[in-house]
Amino acid sequence: MDNTEPKRWTLWLSFPLAVILVIACLGGLLLPSTYAAETRMQAALAIGNDAGNLVVIVPALLIAAILALRGSVAARLLWMGTLAYLFYDFLNYALAIHFNSMFLAYCGVLGLSFYALAGSSLPLPTAEIARRYGPRTPVKTTAVVLLLMGLVTVFHWLSEIIPAQLAGRVPQAVHDSGLLTETVAALDLAFGAPALVIAAILLLRRKPLGLVLGPVALTFLTLSSLVLAPMGIAMAGRGFAAGRGLCAIGLGIAAVSAVLLVLFLRGGKATWQAAL
Repeated sequence: MDNTEPKRWTLWLSFPLAVILVIACLGGLLLPSTYAAETRMQAALAIGNDAGNLVVIVPALLIAAILALRGSVAARLLWMGTLAYLFYDFLNYALAIHFNSMFLAYCGVLGLSFYALAGSSLPLPTAEIARRYGPRTPVKTTAVVLLLMGLVTVFHWLSEIIPAQLAGRVPQAVHDSGLLTETVAALDLAFGAPALVIAAILLLRRKPLGLVLGPVALTFLTLSSLVLAPMGIAMAGRGFAAGRGLCAIGLGIAAVSAVLLVLFLRGGKATWQAAL
């Protein structure tokens, strides 16, 4: 079997994945029953998330997949970062949102994003990709930003969870969401923040895997932060003042991450366009 074959079939999974993702988003935006069991705040966040996924993530997934199929290594890394975002996001949909008519769509997006990412990652020639980066690649700056984002994320959740536990009560965010637990905190503390810290450490040591994870992590940060903007707008539209702050924070992090991502990829050599 040619080394490129298993990676190409994972790229083709992007197209059914995009279809199911659109169905899930439209179901949340057009069917009032989808989030009928959620609190007003949780419903606003979910609707904003659906809008962001529809407007930002679907095009990003398809464009990156098409360019990767044409042989762009940089597009493949962007595509992997998009899949990482979808896997993270739809773990929350599948496990935190009350059971609704879109449940099977949530499972479809979650499963396809996982298997596409895993199938593409296993045969990825990290050493070859790492050799494409030149001395102008902002490796240290990217590592510092990823490290800071990981540590800030941990601090944010611990500053909310630990005082509540010491007081023998449930964190306020759990009350506001109407959920059994703080699912996003679990995802961030178990997966998101450690992944950013690991990528930062590998980058600082200039390991080949770190040079691959750098743009993947930056893509994840850019997309996940950008989607916070429509979530904040939806919250503000329903009378939650915190929505404006969420929107501003999301756009700020997305802007920094996107600039670093562009600089990182521009640090690659002319062979970026060579097919793997």
